[in-house]
Amino acid sequence: MIKIALDAMGGDYGPKTNIAGAILAAKSYPIEIILVGDKDLIEIELSKYSKSEVSKLHVQHASEVIETAESPSKAFRKKKDSSIQIGLKLVKKNQAQGFVSTGNTGAILTASTLILGRSKDIERPGLAGVFPSKNKPFVILDLGSNVDCKSQHLVEFAIMGNFFAQFILKRDSPKIGLLSIGEEKDKGNTLTQATYPLLEELPFNFIGNIEAKEMTLGIVDVVICDGFVGNNLLKFGEGISNLFSDFFKEEAQKSLFSKLSLLMLKPTFKRFKKKFDYDEYGGAHLLGVNGASIIAHGSANDIAIKNAIKTAYLNISNQLTEKISYAVSKQKQVMTQK
Repeated sequence: MIKIALDAMGGDYGPKTNIAGAILAAKSYPIEIILVGDKDLIEIELSKYSKSEVSKLHVQHASEVIETAESPSKAFRKKKDSSIQIGLKLVKKNQAQGFVSTGNTGAILTASTLILGRSKDIERPGLAGVFPSKNKPFVILDLGSNVDCKSQHLVEFAIMGNFFAQFILKRDSPKIGLLSIGEEKDKGNTLTQATYPLLEELPFNFIGNIEAKEMTLGIVDVVICDGFVGNNLLKFGEGISNLFSDFFKEEAQKSLFSKLSLLMLKPTFKRFKKKFDYDEYGGAHLLGVNGASIIAHGSANDIAIKNAIKTAYLNISNQLTEKISYAVSKQKQVMTQK
């Protein structure tokens, strides 16, 4: 049975939402979940459910919590008994196969890299997130774990993204695009121009440069960029989502006619929300470390928690970590021999 450690203290809502999401996940997948955090608070929340609902949930006490505004490096040194560190140590000791948290992103990235360690031949682990498009979801990496990158790091992201798309998104021959400011090979900055010929040498389906506007059309399965660009894309997408939501809420208040019109469109809005809502896609995978480490949004609801746990389960059951490590090592051998 696959065991997944869940940071019960992470996010905006703490144990209440994390446990609700854990129960949904435990009902849906062949897994057990270890709730990591303040034992007393967790057990108070568990007492609200029946024994059958919590039968696949276990508790691991952690006395400290890393707050959102804390420095990741300082928190790692000073809070050795935090729910993030204890959860990742369970993975390190093979008492769990994966870790999920809605906590401090920087702290999770730091602790995952230092506790789990980088996979063989991986210089920079990359944060990979799934996004919706007109036709099908696609994955972007890096989303912010590496602000400054070299071309070799983007090659590693492409290799990791290719296997992610194969085994998580179920794409037979994933199309990989390098995010740039034009389709031509010589377009872009120094980094993208240096990376392009290296990606051409990979035994994958690299289709060249793509522009940001093309991502929404669903013509690629994997988008490669450095963490500075990727994180800005992520934040912009979150802002646009909130903009749409606020706009329709305001429109509904303007008149009875507006409210009735929007009510008639409610089924359409529900379908739109399901397709484009971040919560439907769970969390971001930190690829390139020795274990499944999933980071979900701090405001994640119970559905998002369930889906983040699902992504951890898919990662583990498909042996994604091992396949990525093997692929990167093999590709580096090929490149060394040239």
